[in-house]
Amino acid sequence: MQTRKLNVMQVILNLEVGGAQEVVRTLVEYLASGECTPIVCTFKDGPLRCEIEKLGVKVEILPARRHSIVALPLFIADMIRIWRELTRLVREYDVQVVQTHLLTTLDFLTLLLRYTTSACIVLWTFHSARFELTAAQLRRHKWLLKPKRYVHRQLYRLAAHFVSGFIAVSEQVKISMLETIGPVQDKITVICNGVDIKRYSQSSDKTSTRHELGLDANAILITQVGTLKGVKGHRYMIEAMPAIISQYPAANVLFIGDGELGETLQAQAAAMNVDSHVHFLGNRRDVPALLAVSDVFVLPSLWEGLSMSLLEAMASGLPVVASEVSGTVQVVLPGEMGYLVPPGDVPALTEAIKQVLVNPERAQMMGDKGRRHVAANFSAQKQADEHLALYRRLLGCIG
Repeated sequence: MQTRKLNVMQVILNLEVGGAQEVVRTLVEYLASGECTPIVCTFKDGPLRCEIEKLGVKVEILPARRHSIVALPLFIADMIRIWRELTRLVREYDVQVVQTHLLTTLDFLTLLLRYTTSACIVLWTFHSARFELTAAQLRRHKWLLKPKRYVHRQLYRLAAHFVSGFIAVSEQVKISMLETIGPVQDKITVICNGVDIKRYSQSSDKTSTRHELGLDANAILITQVGTLKGVKGHRYMIEAMPAIISQYPAANVLFIGDGELGETLQAQAAAMNVDSHVHFLGNRRDVPALLAVSDVFVLPSLWEGLSMSLLEAMASGLPVVASEVSGTVQVVLPGEMGYLVPPGDVPALTEAIKQVLVNPERAQMMGDKGRRHVAANFSAQKQADEHLALYRRLLGCIG
């Protein structure tokens, strides 16, 4: 007997270029090729919408939240308006499973769908080991940060009794959730992020790509992919460059991504006289081709959940130098696929990069081992299969 396809709604804050957004794009692609019909809902349009729609997956833009809880009547009106639109879409698509990403406060609104619509499963996904509200998420009323954090923590503890389950993208994220929310391990399922292996197994002409970037054919490319914000640690990579250039004058850094610190980082590179070796490429959709011609991938983050860019780099066969933080330690075997260094430790970051560059043959062996490791343990197909198994198990418990 043929199993009925599940209608699964993925709700994410926005469709800008980012790790969680790439998780959703990859997940719906592989779910759509199996036993699911995915729908993506977002509160803010972005570049990934076009890519998702090309997969044949429907994208719906939800009304954005406009008011803080400080303006309580308007905040309540916002919540009612969003809830009504979510309810309409759940009914229109006959959704059985709702899964959220990056919603924070709006997570609690989606919980109502479990009791008022056909969506009998509601799952909240946590992408970072530090998932609590941050100051950057409060554009105004910064004084509300501590009270909001306290309220969020209490609400998560209460909601744990009613939500169908939590998904953590790494074991370290699960540990962080248990520390913040409490002993809810029976509600948490770890499903590691997965990468589209085929997409990152391409070859590229190193000479022509370097020429297109305005670099010499023998340029050494150290690549970092990620939003230009403090947590990603770009400044540490810039601080490491003088010592690297002194030993490897052909070394260049490619920063792929945009963000609030763009001008600050460019000024830092100029002040350290390394700006001719540091290249800000902005958001690019040819990341697989750029990784294919790179020599080493760096991820000097202060914390992570489980970095998609790290998985993509390893799937491309690159040796990696990364901070020893949540998620990363679950993926990289130090000394075998690259090196792990303490977060914020510039001398250690510098030395690890030099260790990769000094022995190209060993670097290639590291990259090859990393590629095999990711293909076996962190593929997009494995990620989709584990999600589907979770959906079926939870629906079976209800049925």
